[in-house]
Amino acid sequence: MKSNIFWLILLGVIVVISALAALLPGQTSSSYAYIYESGELTDTVNIAAITAPFTITLESGGSMNVIAIEYGRIRMLSADCPDGTCVRQGWISGGVLPIVCLPNRVVIKLEDADSGSNIDAVVG
Repeated sequence: MKSNIFWLILLGVIVVISALAALLPGQTSSSYAYIYESGELTDTVNIAAITAPFTITLESGGSMNVIAIEYGRIRMLSADCPDGTCVRQGWISGGVLPIVCLPNRVVIKLEDADSGSNIDAVVG
């Protein structure tokens, strides 16, 4: 019986430590946000170095997008596009999916600081 209590307590401690580690802010794996407008790179932001939240407003061709940036994450706060898919995507903090506002031709991609290129592998 004492053995079972020991393992239950140990499991509980591991679960609590894991939950705390997941909630604490740390170095994000994708630390640079690259903002493209009409295929041109317009801004690069190190989201791992943000100390205070801020916004970037992009206006061109009669369209407007507002991008919100906080430590380790970025989102399209508002856009005057008809569908608003980019706004509903919400915050992103990993480099898997970019934020794309197709009608306004705005793309936000996240990449590692040390990635250097988009090449995953070279096969000879």
